[in-house]
Amino acid sequence: MKTIRTLCLVACSAAFTGAASAEVVIAAGAASPLAGLSKTQVAEVFLGKAKTVGGKPTKPVDYAGSPKSEFWDSYLGKSSDQLKAHYAKLQFTGLGGPPKELGSLADAKKLAAEDPSVIIYLDKAQVDSSLKVISP
Repeated sequence: MKTIRTLCLVACSAAFTGAASAEVVIAAGAASPLAGLSKTQVAEVFLGKAKTVGGKPTKPVDYAGSPKSEFWDSYLGKSSDQLKAHYAKLQFTGLGGPPKELGSLADAKKLAAEDPSVIIYLDKAQVDSSLKVISP
């Protein structure tokens, strides 16, 4: 009985560790001229501090079900509350707001494929032939 409990705990731990350690990447449509963005450039775009990268227009897009907390930690270094305050300040001053949010990853992929300036973040395992990774 103790052995079964131990095996269950080990299996559950492995499952949660795998789910929690999703590798978030930044992607654009396969035909996009964007490439090789640094974490700083990505943060500037998603925080509304930059509208272009290397002279190329860049539009951040979010979507329902995105790996927000992993992205915020890895790229932005801000908590949910800090981001809400940041975007509220941008909206209040008329300088912008949060990235456009779509209903699903499929919608975000479709928009990225159609518009070469759109960038999205997602789990590396979800990248397909319609996208290219532009920042690890």
